[in-house]
Amino acid sequence: MERQMTINMPQSISNRLSSTFSKITERLNMPIKKLSSYYAMVLERDINSKQTWALLEAQAAFFLGILPIGYAFIVRLAALVWLLIALKRCKELL
Repeated sequence: MERQMTINMPQSISNRLSSTFSKITERLNMPIKKLSSYYAMVLERDINSKQTWALLEAQAAFFLGILPIGYAFIVRLAALVWLLIALKRCKELL
């Protein structure tokens, strides 16, 4: 004989959890939305969050390749490869 057990959660708790989760997600995405609007203003076109992340990745790869002067050649080479991949992704998305 098969037994099944269900757990009923009061609707108010479920609604509060859902509301809290959506508020947290919205607050975590706010800096990306603001940065997207900044990029949209600079590039004079609409930019979504995926394109914003691609631009941020390209910038991070660029600065990782330029700023650390004392890094080994292999690290700089890896940063260059990362930069090329990030630029290719930006070109595809933009």
